[in-house]
Parts: sequence; structure tokens; C-alpha cells
Amino acid sequence: MSSGMVTPSEKLLFENALWRLTSHGILRNGTYATVGDGTLRISRNGAERTVELPKSVPAEFPRYVGDIPVLTAAYNSAVAELLSIRTEDGLLRAGASWQGIWTRDTAYAAAMGGALAAPDTFRRSLMSRVRGGIILQDTGTGGGWPVSTDRVVWALGAWAVYRTTGDREWLEQSADIITATLEQDDRVLPQNTPLRPGETSFIDWREQSYPDWATPSHIASCYAFGTNVVHAVCRRLLMRMLRLLGRNAEADRREAEYNALTEAVNATFWSRANQQYGMVYAPHGYLDERVDALGVALAVRYGIAGEHCERALRALPRSAYGTPVFTPYKAGQQAAYHNRAIWPFVEGWVLQAHAEMQDCAGLSFSLASLLGAFLVNASHKENFNAETGEATETIQNSDSQLWSICSTLGAVYHGLFGLQFEGNNLVFNPCVPKEYAGSHWITGLRIGKMTLSVHLKGYGTEVWSVLVNGKPGLPTIPLNTEGHVQIELDLMPAEEEQPAAAFPAAAEDLPEPQWDNPTEKELRWHPVPGAASYCVYRNGAAYATTVDCRCAVSLSELYFNSFSVQAVNGSVVSRFSRPFECSAPGTVRYLAPHRIGQQAEYPVEHGQAWLDTRPCTERLDFEPVTLAAGTYRLRVQYCNATNSLRDGDSCAIRELLADDEFAGIILLPHNTEAGNWEDFSLSASQVLELPGGQHCFSLRYSKRCINTNGQLNQCMVRRLELTRLH
Repeated sequence: MSSGMVTPSEKLLFENALWRLTSHGILRNGTYATVGDGTLRISRNGAERTVELPKSVPAEFPRYVGDIPVLTAAYNSAVAELLSIRTEDGLLRAGASWQGIWTRDTAYAAAMGGALAAPDTFRRSLMSRVRGGIILQDTGTGGGWPVSTDRVVWALGAWAVYRTTGDREWLEQSADIITATLEQDDRVLPQNTPLRPGETSFIDWREQSYPDWATPSHIASCYAFGTNVVHAVCRRLLMRMLRLLGRNAEADRREAEYNALTEAVNATFWSRANQQYGMVYAPHGYLDERVDALGVALAVRYGIAGEHCERALRALPRSAYGTPVFTPYKAGQQAAYHNRAIWPFVEGWVLQAHAEMQDCAGLSFSLASLLGAFLVNASHKENFNAETGEATETIQNSDSQLWSICSTLGAVYHGLFGLQFEGNNLVFNPCVPKEYAGSHWITGLRIGKMTLSVHLKGYGTEVWSVLVNGKPGLPTIPLNTEGHVQIELDLMPAEEEQPAAAFPAAAEDLPEPQWDNPTEKELRWHPVPGAASYCVYRNGAAYATTVDCRCAVSLSELYFNSFSVQAVNGSVVSRFSRPFECSAPGTVRYLAPHRIGQQAEYPVEHGQAWLDTRPCTERLDFEPVTLAAGTYRLRVQYCNATNSLRDGDSCAIRELLADDEFAGIILLPHNTEAGNWEDFSLSASQVLELPGGQHCFSLRYSKRCINTNGQLNQCMVRRLELTRLH
């Protein structure tokens, strides 16, 4: 590929002001990469290297060949890289630089297309993330589950393995595992709404995506759009599993949950003002209207978005190099990882969402992003900088990233060929952009007891001619078919071609406002660079709009007030400020630890109590208190320094008892760095309606409180905070 015009032997696949992709190579940021003669030649800043490309794939894998050399090269390399991260015992590591097997990586990768390529390997990898019949949550903010709750994505991978193999024993095993996992969630997560709390799926570096002030406890009390989409899809797939197994009463329950959750997702996260889904719904009714690309793509791909599908996908902001993880980017966080970054696996899901909508132009853009990332790096990298396109300009990265590999496999299987499972049939709904017109072959694709060879010709989305084993047929094959099946699909381009994809440009948000000694009579905050005005909210409701950095307030008859400020400049806004709470005198009460033990039989010494899983710390009672009838918020002041804010699996969990009756679950996630046992903060809250009179509150460890670690479940407790709300 030369730096000049495209040569007659090349097809132009994509071009913008910053880079150009052809059928044979790429020119981007001073890097030239060309495919030919079984090699990938890369020239950058005067340095050249040649990478040997696999010319085919082992017989155990489906084979792809086509008229676009860069696509064939990316596919063959994806299979080779998949083999390179397979362990001796047949499991799939998350990437070349990641030694572990992770739940979400494995599940997303399997569902994207990996299960079609290597179903047995993915089945074993998925089962390695099950303990005691329950899915393991990956490590994450505050110690993983239940601050992170996206482990149910396992269901997407399990379903993909079943659809590929038709293994009924696996179907039954998967249904039981998913059911047991949801039942554990139900015992711990609040049940006052169909929505499931927890941080945004896979975006588990809080400093990159949440406000600077957000603690793991705050995140645990929020509802993330992408995570709730995953929970909805999980229930939909479990319902299908149970119906196939004849467990119809269970299926009815999961179907009802799916319907309620889907309705709640669309009611809670769809922003009428932006005509797009927001990313996080926080306590007191604040919707963070940034856009989570993975959540949008999954909502479209699995039908959760309903009438919003087309609008949500078209309104998904893009950079010059692809689809960023979320937008606007977080101001002040210049380092790229989740923020300011493109992850090929997210792009792969966006591509499949475009295929679902039969949107060739959108698919072409996403496929160019995937191919471009592979060509300049000679590997399926973990991520790259959304503003520069460089994989070296991120906080950390890896070659041969599992879900990046499967984004390329899925782009072929579910994207171009449009392979889908509908009921008891395998259906082909191709989506081939004009740039990729020509011939595409998949051979050796094993599904159930059949082996498929599929030849796809032309471009567009309309299949006008189908031959099945040489005879006219339909692009639909019953899943109980056995033996070799050869399919030829001819596409007829639409009379009116789709225009080139035009998406909103990714941008940066405004910094979140910082308080400047606010009082109960006047809120004050520091000016935000670029802000034209400020919106003040009280208890989640709009309270005032001002161009100044101050706002007079009146507490009126309310016991409790929580104020937040948002900076605004046209359509660009900041995240909400740290809440400023003020209450009427006597509204907040603090209760010290009183007695501890198996039955709270020992006095607490030195004003704080150490809790772990031993009988002698099984129950902690606080000082009795006399209260007026009303609605109260309860929070525990605690320290959990068993691991860092970002990592680990030892979020502490305790039952809250009110007058010896179960009143909910209190989460006590990592709130500081490991070993820093002097750093106390507040837990997420429980809200209780209490009658007037004397009350006793307790924390208790029970089997319900078992965390992901299974053994390390400990914290230090200093006091219980009670705030009257109404």
C-alpha cells in the first residue's frame, strides 16, 4: 500500500481525514501496514518489521476466506491468537498479559462468536468460573460482588455454547447454575425495584468513569444501564433454557422478571432530552447522561431497546478511530483506559448491533475500526486511545486479548454472514457493506450434528437466491439437521444505497463542581472552566438554575436535604457534585457499638468493633435508641482495608436487624487501600419505616452474607448513623 492513491488491485474500505483502510493495508498516523504473501509488513518512523501470518487455521476451527485480504488475515490471526492463550488444561486466559480466567471476558467472548469457533474450550472456561454451583464475580471495585453484579453475563456465554452444541446436559447444568446465582442475588440485593444495583459492566476502574468523590459504597447503591441490560438478557436466556427443559413454572417467573426489568430499564435510563440512554442512575434520582457504548449495543442486539433501537445506535458518539467505551470523556482524567479509549470487544458488540438493524454503513465503520487496530498492532490488542488511535497510549494493554479476538470472529459469523439462532432454526441474515462486496466463504462450521459450508456473494442485506446442497431453498436450516450442508447465498443490493455513516462526535464533559464552604443558608462552589450556567438539585429534583457560583437555599419543612450542582454549557454538562447534606437539628443520631458476640453477650471496648466470620464476632448490637415515628436512613461508619479500592473479592456483607427482625443487607466494601485500618467511611444506606419508641439495631453474619472470597469477610465498625428523612 502506498501513501498515494489506492491502486487498481486495492479496494478502499474506509477513509477519513486521519487514516485510510484498503483491502490490502492501512495508512494511519505515519504507520503503513500491508498484507501480502503470507506476511504483514509494518513500517513506522523509519523502522520496519515483518510478521508472519497464518495462511489457514487448524481443522478443528471454522475456516474463513474471502476477497478482502486484510479481513482474511485478521480472522486467521484471531484463531492463532486464541490458541496462543489456551492453557495446558484447555482454558482460555483473558489475554497474553493476563494469566487468569475471568467470568465476563470468557462469557462476552463466547457470546460474540467464540463459542462457534471453540465450544468445548469455552464450556470448560465458563465452568472454571463456577464454585459451589454459583457463578464467580470477577474482582472489582470495593471487593467485587455485590458492588459488581455483572457475573450473570455468564448466561450469554452458556447459551452460546448450548446453541452451538445442542448439548442438553449442558443446558440443564447451565440453567441450574444461573438459577442458583440469581437466587443468591435475590437474598442480598434490594428487592424494592426490578433494577439491579452495581457498577457498570466491565468498566470497573471507578476513578476513570465515576465522579471523583464516588466511593465503592456509593457505586454499590447506584444502578448502571449496561449492568441492568445484562441482567435482563440473562433472565431472557434463562427463560428460554427452562422452557426447553420443560420447567415452565420457573420459566414464567423469569419471563415476568425479564419484562419488568426491561420496562424499568427503558423508563429509568432513556433520556427524552438527549434521545439516548444514560449510563448510571444514582440515589435521589440523578441520571448520569453519559453514553455507555456496550450497554447500548447489547440493548439493541438483544432487543431490550425496543422502539429506541435505531435512534440509540445512530446517536452513539464515535471518534475518528471507532466507538469509545463511553462519552463524553471524563474531564481531568487524561490517561486512557476505560476513559478516552476504544476497546475492540465493545466495538465488536456495536458491529453486531448494526448487523441486527441491517445497517451496512454502521457495520462498515465498526469493521474498519477492528481491522485498523489489528493491522497497526499485528495483534488483537486489549484497547487503544480513542483520540490518537495508539495502543501504546493507554494505561495498560495486552496482546491477544480474548474478547478482542472474538470481536473479529463475531464480525464474520454474526456480522457479515448474519448467522442467528431463531427457535429451532439456524438463520442467515447477511449484512455486507458495498466496500466488502465479493465472495466470502466459511467452511467447517460445526453446529449440532451438522457441518456447514457457506458461500456468500454480493453485498447488501437482501437475500435473493439460496441454494442448499445445490437445490433452491431458504436461508434457514433446522438445527436437527445432520451431516454436511452447503449453502450459497446471493445478495441483491438495495435500489437506494445507504449513505455513509454519520455519528455524533465524541467529546469531553465539564469538570464536576467543587464546593466552596457551603452552608445551610447559601450553597457556594468554585467556578468550573467552560461552564455557562449551573443547575442545582435538591433530593434529586431541580431546585434552581444560576449563572453565579452560589445559590440561597431554604430548608423549609424538610428534615433532610441533599444538594448537588451540575455545570452546564449547552448540551455539554458535568457530572453531579458531591452531595452536600444538611438537616434540621436533631435529625441525625449516632449510635455506638454496644455489645458483640454470638448473641451479643460481650461489651464492646474502645468504641469500635472488629467483625469477621468467627462466632465471637457474629453479632454486633448498637446502643438502644428512642425515636419518633418516621422514615429513617441507616448507614454504618466502617473500615474495610482487606484490599484496595479497585481490586479483590472481599467486600464485607452483614444482615441489618431492627428489633431482632431482618431489615436488609448492609454492604461494607473496601473503602481504602490495603492495610489502612484507620480510614473510616460510610456504607451504602438502608431506608426503614419505624414506629415511635425504643429500637435496637444489630449487624449479624449469616450464610446469606457469604461473599465471593468465601472466607475473608471482615471490617471494623465505629458507629451507626441514623438520619430522619420524613
